[in-house]
Amino acid sequence: MEGFIPMNTITTAQRISTSSDIDASIAATRRVHHLTAVARDAIDDPRSLDGDTLAKAVVKALYDAHPLIRFEDALELAVIVETPPVDSSTTEAIEYVVADICSHLDAWNRSEPPALPGQA
Repeated sequence: MEGFIPMNTITTAQRISTSSDIDASIAATRRVHHLTAVARDAIDDPRSLDGDTLAKAVVKALYDAHPLIRFEDALELAVIVETPPVDSSTTEAIEYVVADICSHLDAWNRSEPPALPGQA
């Protein structure tokens, strides 16, 4: 069998890694959906707001509701968060902003509470 190259070269460690990636993706999607609902419920009449004002209202709503968003984070997010596309519905616009906020929180390690001693 000289020259034989096995076609299925995925190891158990790679499967676990892939499974963890899938679990993380599912958790991120659920977090965005949950925080979208939180923001939508917290904003009075979001349909009346333009994209930039809506984005800032979402930042404020999540700052008020999310214990891991620091005041400094909220100030930074209010400046860097992307304005949703003009042609999106209100729910889509809120979800777009929430997803952008979550990506920044992930980059800043603010999406998960810190581990307590002995939990890691």
